[in-house]
Amino acid sequence: MSEHSATTAHESHSAADTASALATPEFDPRELSMFGAADAKAVTVIGKMLVTFFFYSFLVMSAVAIWTLSRGGQVDPRAQQAQHSEEADE
Repeated sequence: MSEHSATTAHESHSAADTASALATPEFDPRELSMFGAADAKAVTVIGKMLVTFFFYSFLVMSAVAIWTLSRGGQVDPRAQQAQHSEEADE
């Protein structure tokens, strides 16, 4: 047998193995349904986590906004009084 014919036979055997591997499923239907159930649970848990983090962020943002507005905003009231007294002195 020549070197060329040996390589061709090996390549055709390899191609047949690949084709048969593609024809048979890697997972059986029971495993696929288990993967689907696990994915659905993961999606639910991730969704609940995102909602919780969003709600927590919203509460913290609201508390900081109320705290900032109840103290007169971000401007220092003494700085405003000093500016008005300078205008009155002129």
